[in-house]
Amino acid sequence: IAGVGAGNLAAGALAAAAEAVRAGVAVVRSSRTGGGLVERDVEIDDARGGFIVAEELNPQKARVLLMLGLARGLPAAELQTLFYTY
Repeated sequence: IAGVGAGNLAAGALAAAAEAVRAGVAVVRSSRTGGGLVERDVEIDDARGGFIVAEELNPQKARVLLMLGLARGLPAAELQTLFYTY
Protein backbone atom coordinates (compact mmCIF):
# COMPACT_ATOMS: atom_id res chain seq x y z
CA ILE A 1 0.00 0.00 0.00
CA ALA A 2 1.37 3.41 -0.96
CA GLY A 3 -0.23 5.33 1.89
CA VAL A 4 -0.07 8.95 2.91
CA GLY A 5 2.18 10.24 5.71
CA ALA A 6 3.55 7.37 7.82
CA GLY A 7 1.84 4.90 5.46
CA ASN A 8 -1.61 5.70 6.79
CA LEU A 9 -4.79 4.90 4.90
CA ALA A 10 -8.50 5.56 5.16
CA ALA A 11 -10.75 3.30 7.25
CA GLY A 12 -12.24 1.56 4.20
CA ALA A 13 -8.83 0.85 2.71
CA LEU A 14 -7.59 -0.37 6.08
CA ALA A 15 -10.50 -2.81 6.34
CA ALA A 16 -9.84 -4.07 2.79
CA ALA A 17 -6.14 -4.52 3.56
CA ALA A 18 -6.97 -6.52 6.71
CA GLU A 19 -9.34 -8.69 4.68
CA ALA A 20 -6.58 -9.31 2.13
CA VAL A 21 -4.24 -10.43 4.92
CA ARG A 22 -6.89 -12.84 6.22
CA ALA A 23 -7.08 -14.25 2.67
CA GLY A 24 -3.33 -14.93 2.71
CA VAL A 25 -2.05 -11.84 0.88
CA ALA A 26 1.10 -10.14 2.18
CA VAL A 27 0.30 -6.44 2.70
CA VAL A 28 3.14 -3.95 3.10
CA ARG A 29 2.45 -0.39 4.24
CA SER A 30 4.72 2.27 2.74
CA SER A 31 4.53 6.03 2.23
CA ARG A 32 4.27 7.98 -0.99
CA THR A 33 5.22 11.29 0.67
CA GLY A 34 8.85 11.11 -0.40
CA GLY A 35 10.46 10.66 3.00
CA GLY A 36 10.13 9.46 6.54
CA LEU A 37 9.62 6.11 8.19
CA VAL A 38 6.63 3.82 8.23
CA GLU A 39 7.05 2.26 11.66
CA ARG A 40 5.22 -0.74 13.06
CA ASP A 41 2.24 -0.23 15.37
CA VAL A 42 2.56 3.56 15.66
CA GLU A 43 -0.69 4.90 14.21
CA ILE A 44 -2.07 1.63 12.83
CA ASP A 45 -2.17 -1.64 14.74
CA ASP A 46 -0.01 -3.62 12.33
CA ALA A 47 0.23 -6.62 14.64
CA ARG A 48 -3.55 -6.94 14.76
CA GLY A 49 -3.97 -6.35 11.02
CA GLY A 50 -1.09 -8.61 10.05
CA PHE A 51 0.60 -5.86 8.04
CA ILE A 52 4.27 -5.54 7.16
CA VAL A 53 5.82 -2.07 7.35
CA ALA A 54 8.30 -0.80 4.80
CA GLU A 55 10.35 1.28 7.26
CA GLU A 56 12.25 3.81 5.06
CA LEU A 57 11.61 2.15 1.69
CA ASN A 58 9.36 3.94 -0.81
CA PRO A 59 6.53 1.91 -2.40
CA GLN A 60 8.57 0.96 -5.45
CA LYS A 61 11.51 -0.39 -3.45
CA ALA A 62 9.17 -2.07 -0.97
CA ARG A 63 7.50 -3.90 -3.85
CA VAL A 64 10.82 -5.25 -5.12
CA LEU A 65 11.89 -6.42 -1.65
CA LEU A 66 8.49 -8.04 -1.10
CA MET A 67 8.77 -9.89 -4.42
CA LEU A 68 12.21 -11.19 -3.46
CA GLY A 69 10.93 -12.41 -0.10
CA LEU A 70 7.87 -14.05 -1.61
CA ALA A 71 10.03 -15.75 -4.25
CA ARG A 72 12.01 -17.32 -1.39
CA GLY A 73 8.77 -18.51 0.20
CA LEU A 74 9.24 -16.52 3.41
CA PRO A 75 6.34 -16.29 5.88
CA ALA A 76 5.03 -12.87 6.98
CA ALA A 77 7.16 -12.69 10.14
CA GLU A 78 10.31 -13.25 8.12
CA LEU A 79 9.17 -10.80 5.46
CA GLN A 80 8.99 -8.10 8.15
CA THR A 81 12.56 -8.98 9.14
CA LEU A 82 13.65 -8.29 5.54
CA PHE A 83 12.26 -4.76 5.80
CA TYR A 84 14.05 -4.20 9.12
CA THR A 85 17.30 -5.46 7.57
CA TYR A 86 17.25 -3.80 4.16
